[in-house]
Amino acid sequence: MAEPQPESKTPPAVERTPAEVATVLQLESHGPDVWVGESPDYPWGRIYGGMVIAQALLAATQTVVPDHAVHSLHGYFILGGDPTEPVRYEVDRIRNGRSFTTRRVVARQSGGAIFNLSASFQRHEEGVETQTADFPTDAPDPATITPYKEGSGTDRYDVVLESDEQGRRPPRSLVWARYPAELGEDPRVHACALAYLSDTNPMDAVATAHPRGMPADGEWEHTYMTASLDHAMWFHRPARADDWLLFDLDGHGIIRTRGLSTGHVFTADGQHIATIAQEGLIRELDR
Repeated sequence: MAEPQPESKTPPAVERTPAEVATVLQLESHGPDVWVGESPDYPWGRIYGGMVIAQALLAATQTVVPDHAVHSLHGYFILGGDPTEPVRYEVDRIRNGRSFTTRRVVARQSGGAIFNLSASFQRHEEGVETQTADFPTDAPDPATITPYKEGSGTDRYDVVLESDEQGRRPPRSLVWARYPAELGEDPRVHACALAYLSDTNPMDAVATAHPRGMPADGEWEHTYMTASLDHAMWFHRPARADDWLLFDLDGHGIIRTRGLSTGHVFTADGQHIATIAQEGLIRELDR
């Protein structure tokens, strides 16, 4: 689950040491179709959901021929991960096809399974290419922003959204984010890094749809108890995850304790590169 962050142009008021992500995209082979990954020390005391998504996808990618690229993934968060313990990724080769390859990955720690991923990969095919998603008109040029480093270790900038006449902000989260390390030229690695970034602000978008809205700086833990439940992602075009990417997510309301957010990811030049959907648990704490 992504660490909650406020919509502001400055770092959060509560100082937290961001995680070091240097080894996030490094896995160690532990036998046939099994890999083990290490977690950084995340400041909120549990594994960041984007890390498990990225490492599970990376493990699946190790078993897929290079000319098949990931086009979608679907995952369920089962238990919160312990960052002091390695994560074991067990890959099931569901199908190897000429056009499509399917994989299932179970991420485990000593307490049992913490995450389950299904991913599909497609061989490159020529065809039409269109785009109907519009680049947000209220997003600043990333060359003009002053980012901060959030707890997950990523570089981030939250766009302040205008309020309506009643002072209410829209149920939406608009964030520039990038992976904070050079990733080389392998597009498969960039896809995994994009998966890491994809858990940046879905729960923020869910919170904006709550009557209490986004908490003030440092007040998230006193306002909500939240957890990501499931996560889906569709990869439309390859892109560098170590360049600025714009995550524009909308909150679609809350039914009792579950909220849904969906949205688009764009490059700085306006290309729609991915679509994200996440359902999350959000419980209001006593005032």
